[in-house]
Amino acid sequence: MTPVARTLLSLSIGFGLSFQSSLLASPELPSLGDRASSIVSLQQEHELGRLWLRQLRSQVDTIDHPLATTFLHDVIFRLVPHSEVSLTDFEFVIIDSRELNAFAVPGGIIGINYGLLLHARDEDELSAVLAHELAHISQRHFARRLEQAERQQPIAIATLLASILLIASNNPDAGFAGLVGSQAASIQNQLAYSRDWEREADRIGMRTLINAGLDPNAMSSMFQQMLLASRYSQRPPEFLLTHPMTEGRIADAADRAETRSRINRTRSFEFALLQNDARLRYQVTTDKQHQYVIEQLTNAPETSLDLAAWRYSLANYLRQQGNPQDAMKELNSIPAPWQHHPVVIDLHVQLLDQLGQQGEADTQLQQGITLHPENLVLQLRHAQRLKHTDTQQAVHVLRHLCHQHPTNPMLWHELADVAHRAHQTALSHRAQAEQLFLNGRHAQALRQMEVALAEAQKNGDFQQMAVIRTRLHAISISPTQLR
Repeated sequence: MTPVARTLLSLSIGFGLSFQSSLLASPELPSLGDRASSIVSLQQEHELGRLWLRQLRSQVDTIDHPLATTFLHDVIFRLVPHSEVSLTDFEFVIIDSRELNAFAVPGGIIGINYGLLLHARDEDELSAVLAHELAHISQRHFARRLEQAERQQPIAIATLLASILLIASNNPDAGFAGLVGSQAASIQNQLAYSRDWEREADRIGMRTLINAGLDPNAMSSMFQQMLLASRYSQRPPEFLLTHPMTEGRIADAADRAETRSRINRTRSFEFALLQNDARLRYQVTTDKQHQYVIEQLTNAPETSLDLAAWRYSLANYLRQQGNPQDAMKELNSIPAPWQHHPVVIDLHVQLLDQLGQQGEADTQLQQGITLHPENLVLQLRHAQRLKHTDTQQAVHVLRHLCHQHPTNPMLWHELADVAHRAHQTALSHRAQAEQLFLNGRHAQALRQMEVALAEAQKNGDFQQMAVIRTRLHAISISPTQLR
């Protein structure tokens, strides 16, 4: 077992025992009409989920590209109003891994491996996986599992979150082999939801798909894609380790979909761009990427979405290779329906900057923001360009973005950098603290927040002092690890 795995498991054992004790001592937990709510409240699930997410970010590489972030957000919130989830406070994480996996953690944490895009053929299939995960949250399968574990040995609770964390960290073997002997069967049983709960999540997820106007057949076809992926690897995809798949489940999903009319599948420009990016990231070596993209362009139908997406991918590749002239030609060849998409505008601005045409880049970006005022891709590009010309305005834009997306570590990182450039030292240290905290580096976050408070006091900035004191208190009382 790796040192990280040993650490996680030892932390989780302590966590499980102390968490069980705190639940038993917790006064007047809210009654939600089921025994699971007396085991763990919704507020406790919320806190556990955020703690788990910080732990995850400290262990794995994540993808914080604004297009990927906003795309996952939009897909989830297309489903949420039609699901049985009562939460509105969701957080999303995309893991930089080619493995096929998705997961839901108590408190509204939804995650996918970027490699899931290698297997989902359209947004309906991706949504089928996410609808299934939302069903696990809405039916509170985590709390119900704790209820079962309360009647078993405490170690079953102890290993639960650590096992999920190990799976999400691309270490499924450690997740299964965390302990040996008499506890091994208990760990493996706790790692996977019961077959009844999986069928329940399938059924409720199917209903969510239908109510959201998506193709119900996408669930069975995505399950088939997962089984197909397992035939070409030495072990099953991580999703199948935590969500045991059977031919019976696929057949049940297909039977339920059979009673519904087929619906045209959704495959957006964003989906195609991200899928292309995942393919280039995980399936094509750097020296062969240019040839691969050219081949895809050759095979794409004229004026199709795929043609537009691969032209964008080629233009972006050429930009990265320092060839803005040819990149601009490719970008200008994208068919008209997608010319005004925010990511196309963003790439256009980057190319104009590379060509030394900053004035035209300013014009294009401002026109894009006028068309898409709240778009994260364009707003972030605006801030990144401003930090070279007007750092104070860049700080203003990034503070607004951090206010809108307070749990996005990448935005806090950008704010820390630009605030430093603008000589706003207290704000820079505070932003560094927020980024460190969200990435699970609790002790470093506390130190940065204390430095920020000292800087604000030195400058007599009472408003900043009040904000920092509040955040320092919140971070200080936050659990530092899974124990």
